Amino acid sequence: MKLFVGNFSFSVGDEQLREYFSKYGSIVSAKVMTEGFGGRSRGFGFVEFEVAEEASKAAQELDGSLWDGRALKVSEDRSGRGPREFNNRGGDRDFGSDDRQAPIGYFRAQPLDLGIRKKKRTDPYDDEKGIFVDYKDPKQLVRYMSERGKILPRRMTGLSAYHQRQVTRAIKRAQQIALLPVLRG
Repeated sequence: MKLFVGNFSFSVGDEQLREYFSKYGSIVSAKVMTEGFGGRSRGFGFVEFEVAEEASKAAQELDGSLWDGRALKVSEDRSGRGPREFNNRGGDRDFGSDDRQAPIGYFRAQPLDLGIRKKKRTDPYDDEKGIFVDYKDPKQLVRYMSERGKILPRRMTGLSAYHQRQVTRAIKRAQQIALLPVLRG
């Protein structure tokens, strides 16, 4: 079982990390993540134990404990991978081989489908419903204003761009003829 270890001192190396966790069981690997060019520690790493019970015991006992004056964050590694292994083309993954394919949504051209559907925007001023924007109806226009008297943006109202412009004009017109209050602030 692999553990994520974070928030330790930047002076800690692979061997020190291995020594610190070795009192909880036999360790397969201990790796401190370093910056690319300077080789300086990034303050986190991964420790892999042979036995899962030893790893869970170490995680429970060391999470939140102090090491060199810093509170450790120890948890089970959720990334599913440890240190990256780079291929000869400079990237960290090889999608050119036939047996592996890129995950869905990895490239920008592919939309990531999480099975969640967006809420359909409902525009109350659709032509088929027969409702029109009227500056003389303040109850209808107040729905598109904040408590401070500001006109809500389109992403909050759910209106089309055309109807948002009509509502904005109607609110401003209603404020000019004093049907709606003008709050400055």
